[in-house]
Amino acid sequence: MFVIRGTQKLLKEWDTEPLHVDIYPPLNSWHASLFLLNRRKNIVFMHDATRLSITLFGIKKSQYKNLPTLFIQALKEFMISEGFDEQIVEAYIQEGEHMLATTTNSHSVMRTLEELIFVMKELDMEHGCELEKNQCNNRIVFKTVQYQYPVDTFKEALEKHYNLERV
Repeated sequence: MFVIRGTQKLLKEWDTEPLHVDIYPPLNSWHASLFLLNRRKNIVFMHDATRLSITLFGIKKSQYKNLPTLFIQALKEFMISEGFDEQIVEAYIQEGEHMLATTTNSHSVMRTLEELIFVMKELDMEHGCELEKNQCNNRIVFKTVQYQYPVDTFKEALEKHYNLERV
């Protein structure tokens, strides 16, 4: 199960009542925020531990009820495009079939998320496919993950988790 820690603005648009979740495994915890880019609503999800981000561009009001499904599809497509092991992709995606919505709890993750939103706005990421935009966003080095690419940190964390689980 994934925990999506949304901003107040996102939770209001999503029309979901946040649950009270204090502690959750970092591997399944994500923060999410709503932002405008060229008058279109977009949602960026950021993995708490690795700062991997998945952005859903041009979200319409009718799509909010399918937000978990849209997120999982985009995450799966991204992981496959980045060469993640198929078994790891399936195992992680299966864990995310159910999601809990709650409020944000990490200033560090929110600052990194805001930094990414700033970069997307400055680069004016209106053109190109979503997958290419997400690949570009995960090739930005952040101090909070020891100056590594988030995609590499995420892949390493999943490989470590699922290899230890199989032993």
